[in-house]
Amino acid sequence: MITLKEVHTRKELKTFINFPVKLYKDCPYYTPLLMMDEIHCLDPKKNPASSYCQFKLLLAYKDNQLVGRICGIINHFANQKYHQKRVRFNRLDMIDDIEVTKALIGAIEAWGKENGLEEINGPLGYSDQDKEGLLIKGFDQLNMFITCYTHEYYVQHLKQLGFIPDAYWNEYKIFIPKAIDPRMEKVAQRVESHYHLHMVHLKSKRQIKSYVMKALYLVNECYKDLYGYVPIDDDQIAHLAAQYVPLINLDYLQLVETEDKKIIGLGLMVPSPALAVKKSKGRLFPLGWIGFFNALKTSKVLEMLLVAIDPAYQNKGVNAMIMVEAVKNAIKNNIEYAETGPELQTNIQVQSLWKTFETEHHKERCCFLKPID
Repeated sequence: MITLKEVHTRKELKTFINFPVKLYKDCPYYTPLLMMDEIHCLDPKKNPASSYCQFKLLLAYKDNQLVGRICGIINHFANQKYHQKRVRFNRLDMIDDIEVTKALIGAIEAWGKENGLEEINGPLGYSDQDKEGLLIKGFDQLNMFITCYTHEYYVQHLKQLGFIPDAYWNEYKIFIPKAIDPRMEKVAQRVESHYHLHMVHLKSKRQIKSYVMKALYLVNECYKDLYGYVPIDDDQIAHLAAQYVPLINLDYLQLVETEDKKIIGLGLMVPSPALAVKKSKGRLFPLGWIGFFNALKTSKVLEMLLVAIDPAYQNKGVNAMIMVEAVKNAIKNNIEYAETGPELQTNIQVQSLWKTFETEHHKERCCFLKPID
């Protein structure tokens, strides 16, 4: 018999966060999420998204053993924006037992139905800045720090329960060349001169603070029409800044500015701490932080977090300015490759950025949808 228990206490929340660490303890490709980041994401008291989202976290037990978990999200903002009546699910993890998956999904469906909703879809988080998409290709690849690894049977379970694909994402390895493509460098120089643009070169992380709002407002504008996107407000910007600024290496933060100090281009990558996080099992304290921050200094792999170009400057070569600067620094630091985050298959514009590079399409993700029974 499967019993579901709702998460209410901090101890239960830690049990919820730690479940996949135990489930995947023997999997060489799984990288856990940081415990402190997950607490700040899943505790409504700490996540500003709770102003427009309801959260429901459930643990599944079978024969007194923990066998699964799920996070349900009612995103009122998204439902209103897209004229939908959907409940989202995220952080679905379970043993290979369809009855466990059925119980977890069924509970979120019932919760959605109680709130007048008609469909369930996921994995989707509270916004585009949260984890999204279920792995459907790349089960033999180490997951990024910013994504989740899942076994292939997750997909089989969802299809068996009547879910159908609703959106697909691609992920790529972008191999760093030995030298800058001179054609790209010429384009960058021409664009910079013609539109009177320049790269912002920050000298210390303390200077990032004055650019955070401008940069993430740009992200809101550029991403607003993407699948399921929910704009991030000022409180969430502060929340995300606290999470990601410590990871930033200024070599991989590219800001393109106009003469009147408007940010019209953003590129952000971070040295991958995935192996360090795996070794520490997602815990930075008391000693995990040493390996974590050392990994940021020595990693030969970059994780691409954001690329955003003001709509008024798209298709004008601003991306070349960002790429030239980023690749130049990656070559200097002997980086082997950069790994993209999930990119919607329909977002041809962003995927065209890699056409001049050697790439490997190594992962795919999918978001699933079904009517609530």
